[in-house]
Amino acid sequence: MQPKTWGAIYFLILLADLLIIVCDIPYARFVTKPLLMILLGCHCWWQAGGLYHPARNFIFTAIIFSWWGDVFLLFPDFFIPGLISFLLAHILYTGFFIWVKPKPKPGFTGWIVALLVLAYAGSFLRFLYPHLGALQAPVIAYTVVITTMLLSALFAFGLKKALWSKLCVAGATLFVLSDSILATEKFYMSFPGSSLLVMLTYGLAQWMIVDGSVKYLKTVK
Repeated sequence: MQPKTWGAIYFLILLADLLIIVCDIPYARFVTKPLLMILLGCHCWWQAGGLYHPARNFIFTAIIFSWWGDVFLLFPDFFIPGLISFLLAHILYTGFFIWVKPKPKPGFTGWIVALLVLAYAGSFLRFLYPHLGALQAPVIAYTVVITTMLLSALFAFGLKKALWSKLCVAGATLFVLSDSILATEKFYMSFPGSSLLVMLTYGLAQWMIVDGSVKYLKTVK
């Protein structure tokens, strides 16, 4: 199956999931939401299954943990298992970004961007901290991990013009944005369209990271 075909199916299911959120049919999401990572895993395997590069295993395993996270978060009482699943997925994505080459020198712009990322993470955590209650420690740990994931993407690929570089960095950025909206919705206040934004940015983030990673691995000799 062609990459464009997997992409079309993935984004069709993502669109269906977004429409289900808009129409407020929560039980239908038990079908659409878990399907996303299954389709993404198929796309990844179809493209990278024959590549003998150890780093590909980080991506495959991150997709599996992301699938578990999606399933757990369908149930309100399983927020912590969902949090742990995504925390492990981010650690695996970080492992991939640390493993791969090239690692260009960040340069002045790269360091400025990294400082902005750290400033955002610190400010957001400070804003959210009084509202976390008993979940202060897990949320702090998660924030550290996902921030590290974004920084590792930036330092692995920098701000290169290659498509795979743009996809990975943009995907990691959208993942941080998605989780920021989710945390705001859960611990502070929900706002119109918040759930829709969470899923849209999440769906785009996962596809960009995985597709960008696969595109990069196919350039490695």
